Amino acid sequence: MTAAAPPDWHVFKQIFGEHWEGFTRVYPRDATSYYAGLVDKMLGCGNPEKMGYIEYRCLHCGQGQHRVAMSCQSSLCVRCANVYVDNWVSQVSQMLHEGVISRPIVLTVPAILRKTFYQQAPAVLSPFMRCGVRCLDDVWSRVGGRTLKDGSILVIQTHGRNGQYNPHLHIIATSGGWDLQAQQWVPFEYVPYRLLRKKWQWYLLTMLRQTVKTQEMKRLVDACDTRYREGFVTNVQKGDVPARYQSLARYLAICRESADLAPAYRPL
Repeated sequence: MTAAAPPDWHVFKQIFGEHWEGFTRVYPRDATSYYAGLVDKMLGCGNPEKMGYIEYRCLHCGQGQHRVAMSCQSSLCVRCANVYVDNWVSQVSQMLHEGVISRPIVLTVPAILRKTFYQQAPAVLSPFMRCGVRCLDDVWSRVGGRTLKDGSILVIQTHGRNGQYNPHLHIIATSGGWDLQAQQWVPFEYVPYRLLRKKWQWYLLTMLRQTVKTQEMKRLVDACDTRYREGFVTNVQKGDVPARYQSLARYLAICRESADLAPAYRPL
């Protein structure tokens, strides 16, 4: 059976039905069979002629036929994505350790890089996540005074709240790390904000310089070194996970579905 439809579900479908073709003409990079399949499934969700249906009848009299249309099971669908979100929240809750405080962190990309980042997205998105992991490990090791591995869950969100392209990493990171040599957990109570900003700038620019070897990227990287003397913008919230893990995990799950990208897990 299908899940209950959100109030604006039909409006969402109408927007895609009327404007998807025009959107792909403006942004031909998104005119792929994969995205076209997702949109087609979402538009057919709840339509028994396209998706099929289950028919129920009374076991005693055989009358009273009742049809229930099948859902599309697409991550793009506002209604069906709730199932994916709930499942992912459950997975995250099992990975967070009782008694280990974690922090929501956001690592951003400056506006000067976003256009080139969009153009090179297929090549840079995976390295983007990996350099976020390496950045946190480096910062955590500096804070702990020894080589540490943090425990983190990372999700890429490619757009901001206003719908503009704005790639950034949403992270739930532990307030501490694992010392592989001593085989012990090393907790700490703070994250040095200035250090995180500078380290994130260095790791992101190094990744872009090594991944996109063009003169334009070299020019942008040099401009960032000059313009952002204090490092790139990061957001470190007060440690309150697992106290608020469900709401945070749900937000990350929605980010994950909207970006249609799998998160990177760093279990402890």
